[in-house]
Amino acid sequence: MENALKSLALEMLVDLLKAYSPSGHEEKAIKILHEYASILGFDKVYTDDAGNLIAELGYGEKSIALVGHIDTIPGELPVIINNDAVAGRGAVDAKGPLIAMFIGASLAKKHIDLDKFRVYAIAVIGEEGDSKGARELIKKGFKPSGIIIGEPSNNSIVLGYRGSMKVRIKCSSSPSHASSPPLESPACDKLIDLWIKIREKYSIFEAELTTATLLFMQCGDSAGYTIYPHEGSMYIDFRVGINDTIKSIDEYLKSLITHYSKCYYDVSDYTQPIKTSVNNTIVRALTRAIIMEGKRPRFVYKLGTSDMNLLYSCTSNIVAYGPGKSELSHTDKEEITVEEILYGAKVYRNAIKEFFKLISS
Repeated sequence: MENALKSLALEMLVDLLKAYSPSGHEEKAIKILHEYASILGFDKVYTDDAGNLIAELGYGEKSIALVGHIDTIPGELPVIINNDAVAGRGAVDAKGPLIAMFIGASLAKKHIDLDKFRVYAIAVIGEEGDSKGARELIKKGFKPSGIIIGEPSNNSIVLGYRGSMKVRIKCSSSPSHASSPPLESPACDKLIDLWIKIREKYSIFEAELTTATLLFMQCGDSAGYTIYPHEGSMYIDFRVGINDTIKSIDEYLKSLITHYSKCYYDVSDYTQPIKTSVNNTIVRALTRAIIMEGKRPRFVYKLGTSDMNLLYSCTSNIVAYGPGKSELSHTDKEEITVEEILYGAKVYRNAIKEFFKLISS
């Protein structure tokens, strides 16, 4: 049994990694996973209107959903097998955890009452982009009793993620000759000064706090004319601390920008930070599941943002966990072992069993 699972996990991993699937181009990988889900014995396997792959076990009203993403960041990598380890784009973030979820759900089938309970294993699309897959689940009113998000977590239980807020700031000024004092503060100067103040306020990288990253700045359109550039803009990515709010950042920007004439800002996108309780049923079930496999989990908050931020609206009984070293995510050294995947699969299996025990007691 164990050898058969190892062979299956390795085959699934290699096949899915070879199916390069940056956000917006997940169709081939979805088709491959659909075939494996059928082999794993799910009762129903289908794709929804967005292109998410949904596999179901059981028919009960009480349910648990294992949700991972099948898309990756751009940048294809060669798939390399080195004994038990496999490298390739998405090995860690997050095809490895996704495979563990599908195998783990299938292993739980013989341990649960399929007439009373239901298990979803879901591969969503677009997590690295616009989260189209997660938004489709929300749109359709998806309301499971509990959710585990599949992200690499180094065997830790993730209780929360920072939010995000994308802000564009534009400034303008009156043009004047560069050989003379400007008629007013030039647009470039205002943008640079604004960024320095924002960076000073939001510069500590801790999950509880907000940080700001300058993604893009443009000022002027030519070096061939000796005039002060009279317009410019910058794009800032705020990662909103779990103890901070979108509103507080917005209020700070409003207060700050009033000191700069002809400057304004707009928020192009935002996602609220979220944190779940260590006493939630899904957290307790996952804690038991890891202990049953001989390890003691840590509880952590992540600096980034995931689909957990969005799917929190489906149920606050939500948590994130997955095999793999999270520090390898989005690098050219993504690699995971089959042993890590199978360990994760057993944890997911245990978590499903324990979750249904807890909500039935």
